[in-house]
Amino acid sequence: MSKDFKLGVVFTHPTQHHGPLWRKLSEQPGLSLKVLYLSDENQSSGDSLLGEGAKAWDVDLTSGYSHEYLKDLSAKVPTKQSKTVISPGLVSQLTRQNFDAIFMQSFVNYSYRLTALLCKLRGIPLIMQNDASMMSDARYSRNRLIAMAFLYPWMNNLADYWLSCGDHNEIHLRHYGVADEKIVRGCHPIDGDRFTQTVAAHPEEIQQIRQELGWDENTILYGFMGKYIERKNPFEFIDAIAQAHQRDPRVRGVMFGGGDLEAPINERIAELNGEVINYGFVNQSKIPLYFAALDVFVVSSWIDPHPLVVSEAMTVGTPPILSDRCGNWGYSDTVRHRDNGLVYTCGKPAALAEAMLEMTDAETRLRYSDRSKEVFGEQDLYCEVNAFLEVIKRIKAKNGMTTAQTLTAVTSSKPADRIPVNTP
Repeated sequence: MSKDFKLGVVFTHPTQHHGPLWRKLSEQPGLSLKVLYLSDENQSSGDSLLGEGAKAWDVDLTSGYSHEYLKDLSAKVPTKQSKTVISPGLVSQLTRQNFDAIFMQSFVNYSYRLTALLCKLRGIPLIMQNDASMMSDARYSRNRLIAMAFLYPWMNNLADYWLSCGDHNEIHLRHYGVADEKIVRGCHPIDGDRFTQTVAAHPEEIQQIRQELGWDENTILYGFMGKYIERKNPFEFIDAIAQAHQRDPRVRGVMFGGGDLEAPINERIAELNGEVINYGFVNQSKIPLYFAALDVFVVSSWIDPHPLVVSEAMTVGTPPILSDRCGNWGYSDTVRHRDNGLVYTCGKPAALAEAMLEMTDAETRLRYSDRSKEVFGEQDLYCEVNAFLEVIKRIKAKNGMTTAQTLTAVTSSKPADRIPVNTP
């Protein structure tokens, strides 16, 4: 008797990136999906790492798909994700009767490890995805890297399939023992439709934001968005803006976010003459408009496996400058040097300043903007949906399964053109 393929997801908490993915997967014929959340973080309060000004996300993260919040050992649903969380409900939920396959992201918490154990004991195919790269491993001590060399190949091969998210991520998976036949190229999901639709609907507000952030119509705005924490390397952004501004007074930096380093960031900015402003927290519904108001988006992190803000900026055509310590640059990755953006040597503010000055040329920005939208079109939400559908097809073929309807690849709608802004 034919039936839907039942995909289970074990996930830390609802996110603005994955909620739309679960919704889109749930729309696919022949596929039944249920998400088991280990906490309800971001549903009632903001991300604590973004500081006191952060608020709960103001976009819908949970409608349109089946989901359940699991209780921990205290019989309560955790309000924050935790490495030590154990959700006993997984034992009764993760069965062959309930699911044909399970997806999870990593082994970072105890519930994920329990999920992997239950899948192996009960013969449930396990699908995984993370954003690790060899560059992000550089943060670890020599002893830990030695332990990883022995442990990771065993752990990684507990998964039957891996969805890779980029060039460096695939190198990492292969380095730690994952065979090519287990890897299906996907991406980290971004709801590009929401971004382009928001931008298309509010051109006047984008102009108002530019007027608010710039000195005048000739200002070239470079944005930094995220947590103000050490690994995001915010002071390199500030120093580079100051250097670039000395050579081109149109250059101005805008920082969006919050976190532990906010006070020293404000102290450093106060030493300048308005070259950098700290705008603060912007919620999800408005983020597309602020990306569209920028001329260039910058990520200066010295550790950042695969920063999704880069893809968000590219969605609306804002070209990126990326630190080479981030894991999402490469020939077929998100940022392609001198094709849709620039990659600079992290730890050298002067190198970042040179990249910023190169982006002061309007034709260069326009060329990279157009290519950024094209590249994102290859890595949008539908790319990840199709990666899931490919893995499901392989599982079905291996197990001789049939479904009521055939799972077929989906395609995105054509992205809206970027709303023009008054840039020189």
